[in-house]
Amino acid sequence: MEKRYPITAQMCMTKDVGTHGNLFGGIMMGWMDEAGAIFARRYTDEHHVVTVKFSEILFKHPVKVGQIVQFYACNPILGRTSITFDLAGDVNKQTVIRTTCTFVALNEGGEPKAVKIAMEED
Repeated sequence: MEKRYPITAQMCMTKDVGTHGNLFGGIMMGWMDEAGAIFARRYTDEHHVVTVKFSEILFKHPVKVGQIVQFYACNPILGRTSITFDLAGDVNKQTVIRTTCTFVALNEGGEPKAVKIAMEED
């Protein structure tokens, strides 16, 4: 079984849904970008990370008002200046969203900089 790193959670509110009562995809994508950045910063201990890529985003199930989406990272791969990992969002232990994303660390001048693992591996 793959190691899952818990990142953060978001609760779906009335303001976040459309006319069918489902969470807007754009809201979910914003949450995913924030969760990804949090994990990239924690894993590398870099303060400045930027989104480089999100692969195909699979919306597996709708999210309804009051449901809490728990975000997890899996399979982190460290590059020289980047980190790539799978990002999943679960509601009640059911995966509702999944993608792979890449973030790059930047120095104070906005140029890519080398990264290292900062989190403890179990």
